[in-house]
Amino acid sequence: MEVINANRQEPQLNLDINGQRSFVKYHAKLEEKPTTTVRFFDRTDFYSVHGADDCELIAKLVYKSTAFVHQLLPDEPDKLSYVTLSKANFNMAVRELLLVRNFRVEVYVRPGGASTTSNNWCLEYRGSPGNLIQFEEILFGNKEILVSNNLLSLQVRLVDGNQRRLGVAFVEQNDCQFHVLEFVDNDFFTELEAIVVLLGPKECLLPSLDGEYIAVKNLLERNNVGVTIPKRSAATPAEKNDLLQDLNRLIRFAKGQQEDALTFPEMQLTMAMEALRVAIKYLNLTNDASNLGHYEIKQLNLKRFVHLDSAAVAALNILPKPGTHPNSPGYHWQSILGVLDHCRTPQGHRLLAQWIKQPLRSIEILNDRHDIVQCLLESPGTLSTLHDDYLKRIPDVLMLTKRLLRQKATMQDLFRVYQVVLRTPRIVNTLLSLENATVKNVLCNAMKSFLEDLSGLKQLVEQVVDFEAIEAGDYLVKASFDENLQDMKNDMSRLLSKMERLQQKAADDLNMEKTQVRLDNVAKIGYHLRVTLKDDSALRKNKNYKILDVVKGGVRFTNEKLSEYSEEYSSLCEKYEEQQKSVVEEIIKVANGYAATLCSLNNELAQLDCLVSFAIAALAAPTPYVRPKMHKEGTGVLMLKDLRHPCLELQEHVTFIANSVAFEKDACNMFIITGPNMGGKSTYIRSVGTAVLMAHVGAFVPCSEATITMVDSILGRVGASDNIVKGLSTFMVEMIETSGIVRTATENSLVIIDELGRGTSTYEGCGIAWSIAEHLAKQTKCFTLFATHFHEITNLAETVPTVKNCHMAAVADAENFTLLYQVRPGIMEKSFGIQVARLANFPDVVVQTAQRIYSEFEDEYTEKQSQSDKELLDKIDAALERLTTTGNDVDINEAELSELVATFAKDIKNLDSEYFRALRSVE
Repeated sequence: MEVINANRQEPQLNLDINGQRSFVKYHAKLEEKPTTTVRFFDRTDFYSVHGADDCELIAKLVYKSTAFVHQLLPDEPDKLSYVTLSKANFNMAVRELLLVRNFRVEVYVRPGGASTTSNNWCLEYRGSPGNLIQFEEILFGNKEILVSNNLLSLQVRLVDGNQRRLGVAFVEQNDCQFHVLEFVDNDFFTELEAIVVLLGPKECLLPSLDGEYIAVKNLLERNNVGVTIPKRSAATPAEKNDLLQDLNRLIRFAKGQQEDALTFPEMQLTMAMEALRVAIKYLNLTNDASNLGHYEIKQLNLKRFVHLDSAAVAALNILPKPGTHPNSPGYHWQSILGVLDHCRTPQGHRLLAQWIKQPLRSIEILNDRHDIVQCLLESPGTLSTLHDDYLKRIPDVLMLTKRLLRQKATMQDLFRVYQVVLRTPRIVNTLLSLENATVKNVLCNAMKSFLEDLSGLKQLVEQVVDFEAIEAGDYLVKASFDENLQDMKNDMSRLLSKMERLQQKAADDLNMEKTQVRLDNVAKIGYHLRVTLKDDSALRKNKNYKILDVVKGGVRFTNEKLSEYSEEYSSLCEKYEEQQKSVVEEIIKVANGYAATLCSLNNELAQLDCLVSFAIAALAAPTPYVRPKMHKEGTGVLMLKDLRHPCLELQEHVTFIANSVAFEKDACNMFIITGPNMGGKSTYIRSVGTAVLMAHVGAFVPCSEATITMVDSILGRVGASDNIVKGLSTFMVEMIETSGIVRTATENSLVIIDELGRGTSTYEGCGIAWSIAEHLAKQTKCFTLFATHFHEITNLAETVPTVKNCHMAAVADAENFTLLYQVRPGIMEKSFGIQVARLANFPDVVVQTAQRIYSEFEDEYTEKQSQSDKELLDKIDAALERLTTTGNDVDINEAELSELVATFAKDIKNLDSEYFRALRSVE
């Protein structure tokens, strides 16, 4: 028997000894599961979790303590841990596991429910980060959907050499879209990583974990994407035919279009379509009627977007931590998305999160976005009206449309859709009042078109919804719409009139005005009368009335006749609701025909919300943002004047010191930045990357003036740390990230690199950093900010004219050390490591010892350098002597002389000298 122990404030699992042994035996026979899957057992009134690892996880997650872990058969060898959860705690745990921790969830039920004691459990519900369909009611219910529900499916085949051919299918379940793509990638899967960053899937389906898929799995896990191996992955001819049938059922065909998916060019992408087949089966899309006839299929065009690698996303703090809500403290300064996200609608939040991961390479679209943001900023009254009045009253149309499609919508949902259709024209008229051509063409025209298509839905709602009942808080079908409903409505009206007469009689009996005695209707109590607390004494003196309860709003009371009318009214309401169910079902079926148009209108409202959010972000900054002047790719200009970091300047007690950057093709394309730790090098280079990214999503930038050439990629390697979980050292992480930069960067890219080479020996690190900087400066010729502690690399500026040195200024004397956070031309002449240690409050004895050892090493190095210079000069003299002696004493011909000169050149090349290496690099 299973009961809830109220004293412990948690459900209690009570099984007799036989029941415990029976369940333990059943649990032992379950197939082994991954550690990232948690199994729940539905016990009707509550849930249980079993197994040491799952119990510890859930106990800490829900109860913050492992003290809530109990044992079945505690005194026997086969004892089994368990934790119980109420339904509310189960819902909370599922949300955390699926949306934040990227775990999988399985729920087992018994067909007989609580009435059976057998262990005839079966797996009823299954959810994963990319497959939330069966848990949407738990996860979202009537809440806002702020997360994407996306799934990636991959097929990989080895082709020539180190090349791999990939077939990719991406399923956007919220927007009902299939994206497919086939491409050739290198052995580092550079393009695949860009796709993962671009699409942001929570889960990826792979056929196996053998061969090429091992490297793919490592890449996915590095980017926090869960990996799933479906049980069946090989496609038989019959299953391929099943794919065509599934697509014909799922795809929304245009009017007049041949309803055969085989006519789509995407069907020629055989690997991608196989990946899509696996995804459709895994998600079981065809078994949900709401999916049928609503999906689109498109080829993904990667060239539309700026290439971002995962290192750049992390380096630029583009996204907040998983699970962070827009209303949480500090949200607006913890990430670039947070800085820009002032959206008022759930659809706006979702779209902005997509935009920030998909910066555009289309200068036309970006100019349109910048035009609209500028227009809104120039009309602050209109901006305020849109943000504070109109948009905040727009519900999540996507959620409402899903409820319509799944036949779960209520009359209240239908009325909320109607409100959107009513409010959107006000938004359109407000935008048209701006008299801006871009606003009209990009936003207004599309909204007006969709509103015309929705006019039929508007008329339907006005015909069937009882608006008078809504004012009383009831969402009912208009009685005149159905004869039976009309009869019941008339009876309800007569009862209400009788109750109002009883209200007047009560006022007379109590010697009060009718307005002093209220007729209220509350759930579970029904219709009753209420007076204020100060009139309580008059009520208690009258024996004809029964007091129900006393609340803050007054004293509730009734009499026998009112109770009788109230019960009869409640009975009629139940019959009315039962009768209107069939009517509502028919109405919802008709409303389903408008689902596609509602989704399109939803997208337009989301786009407006994002652009309004950009304008609000530009105004909300301590110093307002400016519009960037965008130039086409290849123009070769990047000028950011008085640049600030948008996250740091929003923090309290921070006065940000602005800096500038000026790159121009063939004049300067690289800054080598030196300076002390904590001096602002990382912040400076991140600020540049952040400003370029913001401009490429359509936002204004934190500068006083900005001219930005369109880039094809933003690549970064800032900071490094061990990734123990994935078995990668600091240096290996550096090399993986930097390898991707070298392979991907073109002359139209922006690269930011910080402290490269610190994960290995000093000389090796310096050599690697130098060679990469030289490659980017001379071969790639892209915009590059290269912050380093290896001062030797600054010599590159002497041999490559497009490389400039700059440093983060600091002032130090014997007692004081001040960081100025200003970028100045030239090289930082000395290191300030010991001053930074003093600034960090190291004990004086430690600082003094460090200074002494540093001085000793410096003296030793100077002595060795002098000796090395002397030896070098001796070697040069010897080489010259061999050349001149041979040439003077022997009569040689021209060929022999050439051989002597070549020998001399070889001697010089073999000298271990930075000077001669620099000379050779010029050649």
